[in-house]
Amino acid sequence: MELGWKKGVYVEVNVLGASRTSVTASGEEHKVVQGHSWLAGVRVEGSGLAYTTSPEGLVEAFERAYKAYKALGPSKLYELGPLVDRVSQRLERPPWDVDLETKVKDVLDALKEAKGKAVVAYREVYGYKLYASSDGREVLQRLSYSLHAANVTLAEGGNRGNGYWSVASRKGYTTDPRTAVREAVRKAELQLRGKGLEPGLWEVALEPPAIGVMVHEALGHMSEADHVASGSPLKKGETVGPEFLNVSDSPGPEGEWGSIFYDDEGVKPKKVEIVKEGKVNGFLTDRKHAALLGLEPTGNGRQEDPSKPPIPRMRVTYVEPGDWRRDEVLGELKRGVLIVDTSGGNAELDGTFFFMSQEAWYVEGGEPKYPLKPLGIAGNVLEMLKEVKAVGNELAFRPGTCGKWGQSVPVSVGGPLTLTALRLSPPA
Repeated sequence: MELGWKKGVYVEVNVLGASRTSVTASGEEHKVVQGHSWLAGVRVEGSGLAYTTSPEGLVEAFERAYKAYKALGPSKLYELGPLVDRVSQRLERPPWDVDLETKVKDVLDALKEAKGKAVVAYREVYGYKLYASSDGREVLQRLSYSLHAANVTLAEGGNRGNGYWSVASRKGYTTDPRTAVREAVRKAELQLRGKGLEPGLWEVALEPPAIGVMVHEALGHMSEADHVASGSPLKKGETVGPEFLNVSDSPGPEGEWGSIFYDDEGVKPKKVEIVKEGKVNGFLTDRKHAALLGLEPTGNGRQEDPSKPPIPRMRVTYVEPGDWRRDEVLGELKRGVLIVDTSGGNAELDGTFFFMSQEAWYVEGGEPKYPLKPLGIAGNVLEMLKEVKAVGNELAFRPGTCGKWGQSVPVSVGGPLTLTALRLSPPA
């Protein structure tokens, strides 16, 4: 493909070819959806963007993107040199080697193990992404995502419990939906017998799902370069936590749900130490904001699909492990709360947040005593980080989907067991 069809004009093309399968079962019914798609996006001079759903429409997409650039003007991008690479996700059991009947049967068998009102689902996407630019950069990535999830609702004596869990893989069809169902049922049952908690400021130990979600939502978004350019409260060199606190966003270990080989601007991703030894240290950049802020691109330019522009997005965001054993962290809680994971909430760009716990335990003398009803968790991430007293030594991740500006991308969140202080309250 000749990308320099107009002399001196910088052009990029992103192509996504994907096969998708979804199986959803609830009650006596199940639904199967399958499809294949091909989508190409053309960006001219960093601003003009157009897309097409067929190879035959590429020339027209080039022309529309060029017209958009002429109307908008150029947007300076960090310059990259030529590069050609091919990368592929390693698969233990390719999803195309498993027939649809098996996938449906697995979901229906898992549903039989559920209690109450349950929904069990399977989602699968595999295919390739191609990035090419007129300065000789060409990257082909072959990818695969598979996920089983379960949502269970139980009711008993006027009480209600809701549990959600998912098991995800980048290695093909390797997850068991029964694992998701059993964990979702367990969480719903804990909520049914959960006790209340007096509102106030509590010492809290946050498990990897909970600490990862909070850091992602409240700190990670503040460190994305578009928010930095528009006035994020994060200032490089500012102290936001103790010296032993480190928070990173990385390309992730290969196979982790949110990991990437390259971003959607052809940039080889780098690890970003957002907080290093308690101080703000780095920001997550795409090529546009790297040029604008005088920074290097970190490989955080991501798009949901080629019809949308790349923007700064997280990948695998986590608190770095410390040197405390789990029993040592819990031992610091003479009277406190262990929050395992959350079930929704929101965060603002000033760092304030509100989440609901999905699983939480009252802890006394370092020992979890009984489960708690869902709790409201409120605070500001900059205050929360300053209150960190201990960081565990075992790192774990959870898969997720991050939404921003109408675009959703796969991400991972995580960290070790972390001790801090948060304001807790029963739900309104």
